[in-house]
Amino acid sequence: MHPVPFDLIADLALDPANGWSIGSFGAIGEFVRDVGEPAAINHNANGIEIVTARGGMRIDAKANLSALAWDSLSADGESWSHSLAFCVARPDSTNRGIMPLGPDRHALRPEDASAPLFDLGVGCGAVSMCLRTADTALIDILNRAEGQSMFSVAGLTVELLRAQPNRVMLSPAGRIEVFQHIPPANGKSPEGPHTHLLPKLIVKDRAHSANVPIPEGWQSALSAHPRSPWRTMLGEKHPYDPAIDVKFAPLLASYALEEDRVVDKDLRNAIESGATPEFAHWPETRRGRTKGRIVLRRMAAAGDDRVKPWRALHDRAPVELEEDEAV
Repeated sequence: MHPVPFDLIADLALDPANGWSIGSFGAIGEFVRDVGEPAAINHNANGIEIVTARGGMRIDAKANLSALAWDSLSADGESWSHSLAFCVARPDSTNRGIMPLGPDRHALRPEDASAPLFDLGVGCGAVSMCLRTADTALIDILNRAEGQSMFSVAGLTVELLRAQPNRVMLSPAGRIEVFQHIPPANGKSPEGPHTHLLPKLIVKDRAHSANVPIPEGWQSALSAHPRSPWRTMLGEKHPYDPAIDVKFAPLLASYALEEDRVVDKDLRNAIESGATPEFAHWPETRRGRTKGRIVLRRMAAAGDDRVKPWRALHDRAPVELEEDEAV
């Protein structure tokens, strides 16, 4: 893990091409904004705040964060995406009950500072998923449910859909607030800032999925999601854009896993030397195999025909996802 200067985080935050999230496995909040979308931006020595009509984010300049950058394999057989996590050591304990936190004095918008904030007890380690509401009926239910699992409180889901509270993700890095509506269980999340709450994943009490290569004992307190060279911010696929890949390359160079560096170097050297893929070494770890396939796809996208036999042998299997991970 590599310490990261706040100036780098702030520069990434100022670029609307990057999405952001705070969350753990099954409980996550996302903040994105469109190019040209009106936003109140406050960037000073204490940190950076960005607030739109749909949501907002605050990143603390004094947070002690370490960065990790990696590529993620896509299931379409040719593409990949980019991720950058700003991590902290995972605490030993996790709150698992509803907890009143009092008025949200640190709210991004002054008009929200007097509304009560409640920890829902669904986050993991250093991350908390909270809600903020001025709805008296919902406040009463949450106060009476203190210490209980939110999934055991009768009628709470109905009340959340009725009251439509703000969701607030908290971590040592800062916060993300979502002002948009909560969709029904069979509904679609709105475009822009939104949250996901997935009970089947939350009960696993994990900071992230098995496909996220953050080392044991660490968790993301804030994640940046730069554009994939293959997709728009809405996930719509387009032809490979090498300029986007080149833009992410310095982050990989500075903050990649050592295993990723070794796999990239060894695989490129093997291909350059004319090695036969059937007899050449192939990574044995899950992450190593993923990185190897990404290297082959990146070389193929650049027009290198030498990778064709390598991809025929090593890039045919489905992406290794665990149950419910892609939800």
